[in-house]
Amino acid sequence: MNHQESRNFEEPLLRLKKLVDITFYTIIPLFALTLVTGILSNSITILAVAFDYVLSFIVQLFAFKSIRTIVQSNVMKFPYGTGKLENFSAIVYGSLAIPISLFIIYSSFTRLILPPAISFGIAQIPLIPNLVRSILLFRKARQLKQTNESPMLHSYYVNFKVSTLIDVGVLASLSFLFLLANLGYGNIGIMIDPTVSSFLGAYMLFCGITLTIRNFRVLIDLPLPEKDQLRIMGILAQEYSGYENIGNIYTRFSGKTRFIEVELYLKKDLSVEEITNLGQRIEGRLRQHFQDLRFVLIPLCEQNLSEQVSNSEIKKK
Repeated sequence: MNHQESRNFEEPLLRLKKLVDITFYTIIPLFALTLVTGILSNSITILAVAFDYVLSFIVQLFAFKSIRTIVQSNVMKFPYGTGKLENFSAIVYGSLAIPISLFIIYSSFTRLILPPAISFGIAQIPLIPNLVRSILLFRKARQLKQTNESPMLHSYYVNFKVSTLIDVGVLASLSFLFLLANLGYGNIGIMIDPTVSSFLGAYMLFCGITLTIRNFRVLIDLPLPEKDQLRIMGILAQEYSGYENIGNIYTRFSGKTRFIEVELYLKKDLSVEEITNLGQRIEGRLRQHFQDLRFVLIPLCEQNLSEQVSNSEIKKK
């Protein structure tokens, strides 16, 4: 790899690192501002946003660490294992979001029964910088997404898009409640605030359950069902004219992805092009049944099989 190719490879990675750094460092002061504002204003909606900042901080911490591992190890060329770290961070987020969201929903219903006094003017203070941050980071992520297909970048793009919509909705709601309070309808606003926070809690609960289940399935590896194993054998039988024998077949599935690695003892006179075409034909047949597939053909020489048998017989003697 020459200097120009190395630079072209590193630039998108460094831009992604910069995005992760900006996200991580800006979330800390915004959390502190939101928490203090939530306490002073007595708004359960703002406190719900502060709790969400805590969960986001945990996820951002994993991303902050993993992007440095990627940059230092240069594993974007060999990215195996880095996705597991992202999946684990999502499980941590989901497992913590479930009890916190239930607490927010419980507190919201309690406030509907015994509504406290709320200062809607103070409550809007952290929402404005938070909205500005979400919009700027969303635009930055959208720009990087055009030249980078990183799963981490895609998650940031979706997160900032959703955060922008939520920030606009919460800011509009509290501005309307502030207007009602100034017009003398403060009692209505006091009832709407816990209603808004209960919706945020329900959304957080939905995200927590979804992320936990989805990423747990990705983190664990399970064997393929017997019907899928038989289907693989049937496909290999259809291509039997292209090889001599079958070695080991390694299969598993993680989430919706099927991983299939096949050892085939090939004829000695096969060219590299013929081996490539054989692998492509087998993969094509497999993809007709498994859409999300990771297939690897491991070519072996028939001589290796004979040597293994001879060595085994010698050991027995």
